[in-house]
Amino acid sequence: MSKEKLILTKEDESKASMPVFIDADLHEKLLELKKETKIPLRRIVEKMIRFSIDNVVIEESE
Repeated sequence: MSKEKLILTKEDESKASMPVFIDADLHEKLLELKKETKIPLRRIVEKMIRFSIDNVVIEESE
């Protein structure tokens, strides 16, 4: 599997926000990334989804 990394570049903080519905523990981790990078949650989640889609491996079940 690829060892590529998801790169987040710090930004100036945005005043707009949108809800993201995920488990509380994942939301907390995203908030930590948002705090560190000042990237809106929506953009962090979009980047993660795009990265995942581009790097997904589908395996047959046993």
